[in-house]
Amino acid sequence: MKHIVVAAAILTVVAVAGLRTVNAQSADFMTVTIPFDFEVSNRTFQAGDYRVKRSIEGSRVVIQLMSKFDDKSIYLPIHSVRSLEIQSTSKLIFNHYGDQFFLRQVWLAGRIDGQELPKTKREQTVQRNVAMNKRKAGIIEVAGNE
Repeated sequence: MKHIVVAAAILTVVAVAGLRTVNAQSADFMTVTIPFDFEVSNRTFQAGDYRVKRSIEGSRVVIQLMSKFDDKSIYLPIHSVRSLEIQSTSKLIFNHYGDQFFLRQVWLAGRIDGQELPKTKREQTVQRNVAMNKRKAGIIEVAGNE
């Protein structure tokens, strides 16, 4: 009986250590090529190459979006959202209304939690106008460069 208890304790320690290793390997950043102009936090960004960095400042998660071609950078107002599974790839999710795109979520490979941006007043207005005119709205996913 004593051997079973010791074996169970060892297996528990190994399992917990394995989970910590998976968490430690989670990506803290991604690079991404966005093929269209888009808005985030009331600022317009041009199509192009970007780096998205996730970090922790105090007790909160912070996402920074940095342009590779013009040194434009912004810290994003976010809140965490959860997925049912660990993300296998990094991606950005955009709300799409006609020819306008708004960054909505950031998901990094190796993590179960993503970050979501609140809709700005401008996005809410665009969304209402699109709905009133019965135009198409949707969601666009842009995969990170691995």
